[in-house]
Amino acid sequence: MIVQFELKKANRFLPYIVLVGCGIGTANFIMNGGLNLIQWIIQSLSTSFFIGYTTVLIASNKPWFKMTFIPIWKLYLLLSFLLIFAGLFATEVEHLIRSLIFKSEPYRPFSAGKMYLFNGVISCVLGFSLFQNNHLFQGNNATSDEKKLKSQNEESPDQKIPKSQDITSSIPVKQGDNILLIPTTEIVYFEAYDNYAFAFDFNGNKRLCDYSLLFLEKRLQGTFSRIHRKYLINKKHIRQIKPYINGRYIVEFSANNLAPITSSKSYSNIIRGIIKIK
Repeated sequence: MIVQFELKKANRFLPYIVLVGCGIGTANFIMNGGLNLIQWIIQSLSTSFFIGYTTVLIASNKPWFKMTFIPIWKLYLLLSFLLIFAGLFATEVEHLIRSLIFKSEPYRPFSAGKMYLFNGVISCVLGFSLFQNNHLFQGNNATSDEKKLKSQNEESPDQKIPKSQDITSSIPVKQGDNILLIPTTEIVYFEAYDNYAFAFDFNGNKRLCDYSLLFLEKRLQGTFSRIHRKYLINKKHIRQIKPYINGRYIVEFSANNLAPITSSKSYSNIIRGIIKIK
């Protein structure tokens, strides 16, 4: 599955961005005065556009960012830079409009003072909030690349594979720009990752797989069991299972370089079946 960077999902939020800019401009006019209403609205619209559109563009392309920038620290470093830059750029544009268009003050580059910090913080808070909890971008769009994990109840058409490809024997995973076929016998567990999954092998390697956990669960029945909405484990790599609190269990693996996983209460019957508890 190829995830592409899109503008369409962000573009449909442009009316809301304009509405927010008009609202902020009106509020500034009422509280501060100085400029007339039109001037305040124009300034606020510019700031709202650069910060607002940047944040919704990033959030609406969450799958693309997550699949393109691995490991995770690279992703968040890039997002921090983009969001801070959006805040700084929006501040400078607003300062430029105020100085050169409305002639309310002389223009001196990079002299907006605390507004850089203010807009930079606002951009980061808004951007990371939408990126982490971007339910607005999932909505009713049936062709969306990003499906919320909790609502996965159907296979994606893009995840259907030819009958000639036996997914029970090997899994295609990404390693840089290459695709590797990893035998399922070497995979210790899968971890959900939006509409995709990470595969962890017995050497501790973590690689991105283009299939959802639900899809893998249906194809790997027998050897693999779902013990959490985020985890699908290979029963052959279990070393021991320890009872935990509230009907949960801690599953330890024979691969010492992989951390134990705690099951969820709703999957306790699966764990009992693995350890033959009647």
